Amino acid sequence: MSVTETTRISWGSRLGSSFKGILFGLVLFVAGFPFLFWNEGNAVRTRKALDEGEGACVSVPSNAAVDPANEGALVHMSGLADTAEELRDGEFGVGARAIRFVREAEMYQWQESERTSEKKNLGGSVTRTTVYDYSKGWADEAIDSSSFKEAGHDNPGAMPYQGVSWEAREVSFGAFRLQPDQIARIGGARPFALPADYACPAATNAVIAGGWIHLPAASDGHDPAAAPQIGDMRVRFEVVEPHEISLVYKQSGDTFVPYTAKNGKKVALLADGVRDAADLFASARSANATLCWILRLVGFLMMYFGLSAVLKPLSVLADVIPILGSIVGFVSSVGAFAVAAPCAIATIAVAWLFYRPVLGVALLAAAVALFVWRARRRKAAAAEPVASN
Repeated sequence: MSVTETTRISWGSRLGSSFKGILFGLVLFVAGFPFLFWNEGNAVRTRKALDEGEGACVSVPSNAAVDPANEGALVHMSGLADTAEELRDGEFGVGARAIRFVREAEMYQWQESERTSEKKNLGGSVTRTTVYDYSKGWADEAIDSSSFKEAGHDNPGAMPYQGVSWEAREVSFGAFRLQPDQIARIGGARPFALPADYACPAATNAVIAGGWIHLPAASDGHDPAAAPQIGDMRVRFEVVEPHEISLVYKQSGDTFVPYTAKNGKKVALLADGVRDAADLFASARSANATLCWILRLVGFLMMYFGLSAVLKPLSVLADVIPILGSIVGFVSSVGAFAVAAPCAIATIAVAWLFYRPVLGVALLAAAVALFVWRARRRKAAAAEPVASN
């Protein structure tokens, strides 16, 4: 089932929109410079804070007792994150002694997707064709069907059951207690197995299959697991049980707080399982490097798309002849890339000189030396006499 919607956008309207985008493009392009500069500085400061933290970190072999000698020190510990709290879902009558208990809820609904294509016309207008497709599937949020392009695909509206997460308020770590933000960082979720004799209190006609509790919307005898109907619900649970974790934090009494490095950056590491301090710091450095590269790409794309928006009117002007507009659009894209790439690289290089002057100057000197060496090689090759027969 699908619906096709076709609209024609005039050349004048397209041209006006492209001119409106120039200001946005300029702002986006200019914003890329301080963004890239900040990113390099942030990566360097984070790396320095991690280096400082690793140098100051004290590995404590046991968390069974609070050692006053470590007060205010950056400590590394491994041990059991435990709780006595039982987290319970009253509506479905299940629960467990857990750090976190999560209910996942989904409803079987109509879903709308769209595919859009454009065709350039002689004279600069564009014919835009959008195809709306409809299918049934599970979704964890209520889908509003009132805005669907085609009638007859009606969803119930609000979901009778929502996804919910319960978290223990008191979690111990040996002789220590964990703060709420530290509890929230504990992972290790696994599917919660329903008891073999489980009877769902939410619905007498519920069907249990594949770890899900299937709840039919209508009492017509259909199987909501094998042949779901619109409005049927399904619910399952995940649990984070007490397990061993490792952390690097500053000891503060019988709990922990982030360590503040000399440059103001915070060091607060926590991971599931028993891991030594070197491993935790290595993972943090790797995550910092990955984030830096991702944000470098983001900064470059800000510059590229900003320039593309500035140059967009040229391709729209040339679209009076579609083939000409495509050529101008391609040249504009290449031009935007040719400008954005060196601007991004130059900004990163300047940031390196600012934040890492020794390394930046060394790399710059190496680049100049390589350039001079290649120039001399070419000059020497050109000066060699041509051998005669």
